[in-house]
Amino acid sequence: MKKFLSFLLIFLLSITTFSSPLSVFADSKDVSISSPNSVVLDYDTGKVLYEKNGNKKVYPASTTKIWTAYLVIKNVKNLDAPVEIDKDFYVDGSSMYLEKGEIFTVRELLQGLLIHSSNDAAEVLAEYTSGSIANFVKLMNKEAKSIGANNTHFNNPHGLPDKNHYTTAYDMALIARESMHNKIIREIVSTKSITFEKSDTAKSRCFTTRTFFNTNKFLTSTEKIEYKGKLVDIKYDIVDGIKTGYTDDAGRCLLSSAVKNGMRVITAVFKDYGTQVYIDSRTLIDYAFDTYRTETVIKKTDYTKSKRVLFTKEKELLYEPEYNYKVVLERGESLSDNYHTEVNLDYNLPVKKGDTVGTLDVYDGKKLEKSINLIAKNDLTSIFGFISENTTQKYLIRLALALITLFILFIISKIFKKTKNKKRRR
Repeated sequence: MKKFLSFLLIFLLSITTFSSPLSVFADSKDVSISSPNSVVLDYDTGKVLYEKNGNKKVYPASTTKIWTAYLVIKNVKNLDAPVEIDKDFYVDGSSMYLEKGEIFTVRELLQGLLIHSSNDAAEVLAEYTSGSIANFVKLMNKEAKSIGANNTHFNNPHGLPDKNHYTTAYDMALIARESMHNKIIREIVSTKSITFEKSDTAKSRCFTTRTFFNTNKFLTSTEKIEYKGKLVDIKYDIVDGIKTGYTDDAGRCLLSSAVKNGMRVITAVFKDYGTQVYIDSRTLIDYAFDTYRTETVIKKTDYTKSKRVLFTKEKELLYEPEYNYKVVLERGESLSDNYHTEVNLDYNLPVKKGDTVGTLDVYDGKKLEKSINLIAKNDLTSIFGFISENTTQKYLIRLALALITLFILFIISKIFKKTKNKKRRR
C-alpha cells in the first residue's frame, strides 16, 4: 500500500510539474499543425488564443538568445560601450568567430547574437553583463520567474544542448512577448542582414569584414512552401521577428511576431522539422488574425488628466495611464457597453516625472477587470521643499521641535510644582 501511495504521489507531481493555468480561447482541434508543442498569445493582453501541449517540457535551443539579449539591454547602461575580446571562445554551433584582441560594442554583439544567432557573442555578453556565465544564468532564471515563466530553467546563455536547460512553449511565448516590449529588441530582430567592416581603432577593431543574414526565413527567404494547397513564399511581410532555434534534441523552434490591422500576436512553435516550422507558424498566425480581433477600451491620450495641487511650485499634476487597455474578442463578438473607470490618485511629494501616482480602475459593470498604473507626466515639488526635501534641515527641524517640546514640558512641570507648593502652604 505504501509503495502504491508513493507511486501515486510521484505520478501526480510529474503531471503537475509542467503546468500553469492557461486561459485558452481555441481548442486544439480547430487547428492542424505538425508541431507537438505550440502557443499563440495576443501581444497586448497576453491572452492565450491557442495552445497545444503548451506546458510540456521542451528544449529552447537558440530561442534562448532572445532572453539573453533582453537582459543585457535591461542591465547594461551604455550599449555603445566597446567590449574587447580578451580570450578565444571555443563554442559549438553558429558563431561570429570572435578573435582575441577584437573590439565590438555591446550593440554590435547583440546584433551578432540575434541576427546570426552567434553562440560566442552570447558568452561574451553574459560575462560582460554579470561578470560570469554562472551569474548571468542566475539572472536569467530569476527574471524568467518574475514574468511568470515558472516551468523554465536556463543553464547557459545560448541554448546549446543541456538536460538542465529546458522550458515550455507557453513560457517562451511569455519571454518573447516581454522581450518585444523593448524597442531595441524589435529593431534588431527585424533586421535582415548586418555587416561588420574591417577596422582598427581604439574603440573598434575587427580583423576581417563579416556579413551575416538573419536566420529567420520569414524575413529573408526566397524559398517556397506549400501552404493551404498553394506554393507561397516563406517570406511573410506581416512578420517582424523574432528568433529561430535548432538542435537535434530540440528540433526546429521558432518564435514569431506578426502585426495585422493593429493587432500583434506572438507564436511559439517547438519540436518541429525542416520548413514545416514556418508552415505551422504561419498557420497559427493566420488562424489568430482570422479568428480574433482587439478593441481598445482605454486609450492613454483620452485619459490624460491634470489635478490642481496647492502649495506646489508647478501648481498641478499631469498624469496618464501607463498603457492602452485592449480586450480580445472573437470575430462577430461585440464589445461590452458596461465599461467605466475610476481614478484613484495616491502619491506623496515630491513626485518625479514617470512615478506611479495612482491607478485607473477599469470596470465591466460591477466587476473590476483591470487596474492600470497612472504615471506622472511632470515633476511636482512642494513650495516647502527646501525644508521637507533637505535631509539635514529635516533633522535640524526635528531636533528643534524636540527641544521646544522638552522646554514646554519643563515649564509646565515648574508651574505644576509651584501650584503644588502653594497648596501645601495653605
